[in-house]
This record gives sequence, structure tokens and C-alpha cells, in this order.
Amino acid sequence: MRWIKGGIFLVIVLALMAVGLLFSSRNTAAYSIDLIIVKLPEISIALLILASLVIGLIAGWLLSLSTYVRLKSGQVKAERSRKLAQKELDSLRIAGLKGGENE
Repeated sequence: MRWIKGGIFLVIVLALMAVGLLFSSRNTAAYSIDLIIVKLPEISIALLILASLVIGLIAGWLLSLSTYVRLKSGQVKAERSRKLAQKELDSLRIAGLKGGENE
């Protein structure tokens, strides 16, 4: 099963590389970008588009990572609270059993 997943992953990666190669070969025009503060040298439009895609993916990953960390810390806090409540419940059960034997 593991080798099937690896094979599928390899096929997907190779297909994406082929699409990227085709994309970059079809978009060879060079453009210069002026960012007000700095002017970038002329580079191909394919590289600009791919760079913006990578920057967007990294930004999205960082935003989702912050949400994941917040949710994970809430989960840890809830688990700690659950364990404390379970411990208290167990001690009350034991106290109830000890109190019932004396009567």
C-alpha cells in the first residue's frame, strides 16, 4: 500500500513538473517590475507568476499554521481540564465509597 501511495505521489510530481516546464517554455517574455521602492530586473513572466504562487502558498501555510497552533493549544488546555475533572470525580467516588462503609 505504501509503494502505491509513493507511486501516485511520484506521478503527480512528474505531471506538475511537466506542466511547469510547458508553462515556462510558453511564457518567455521578460518584464521588469517597479515596486515603488525598488525596481526589479527583467525576468520572465513565467518566473514572476511561479514566484507569486510560491509566495502565496507560503503565506497561506503560515496563516493556517497560526490557526492550527491556536486550536492545538485549546485542545491541550481542554484535555488538561478533562483530566483534572476526572481526577476530582475519581476522588469523590472513593470518598463516597469510604463514607458508605462506615454507615
